[in-house]
Amino acid sequence: MFHVHERKSKLCLRSIPANAMSLIEVLKSAPEFRSSHGQRHKLWFVLLLLIVAAGSGYWGYRPAAEFAERYGTEVCEILSIPVPAKMPSYSTFRRVMIGLDFHQFAALFNRWASAYVDIEPGEWLASDGKGIRGSVTNYNNSEQDFIGLVSLFSQKRGEVICALPMRNKQTGEEQVVRQMLAALNLRGAVVSTDALHTKKRSMSSSSATVTI
Repeated sequence: MFHVHERKSKLCLRSIPANAMSLIEVLKSAPEFRSSHGQRHKLWFVLLLLIVAAGSGYWGYRPAAEFAERYGTEVCEILSIPVPAKMPSYSTFRRVMIGLDFHQFAALFNRWASAYVDIEPGEWLASDGKGIRGSVTNYNNSEQDFIGLVSLFSQKRGEVICALPMRNKQTGEEQVVRQMLAALNLRGAVVSTDALHTKKRSMSSSSATVTI
């Protein structure tokens, strides 16, 4: 998994997993949604740079482009993949991030990551959901809607081991948490959840703990 640098001063080699080639194979299965006209970079390559950039603390369109310009060649050399004549630009990252089906991407990434994360018996995990800033619509009436991200955080590792998106009007956090628990091999793990993630309703309880 990725360990994020707090400072964007240099390439964080720990953000490039030893099994990155397997990640590339998974990313190559992501459906291409862009027009072939004027396409300079394969989708898997752009996604790979986005992931490694985020793992090194470069979040967003412009930071990703900055990362690619500074360290893209080094990333290619480390992974023994061809170095393109020109690295993806800000507009390329922007088009990919806007057009990408995040549900499909999250499923691909989680499939890859789960194969390399062995949850130990008794390990503590915490689920949490956060709304994405800027995604809220109709914030002041009953039609309010937003996109959120629900994650499972490992206390021991200090890492998010699984994350899935949700749309408030279409599904609830409880359903997404159950999807993640069903997809991961968590036998023997202890999962701490918000009370709204459980079936039992209790006004006096703010959280719940479940042993899988």
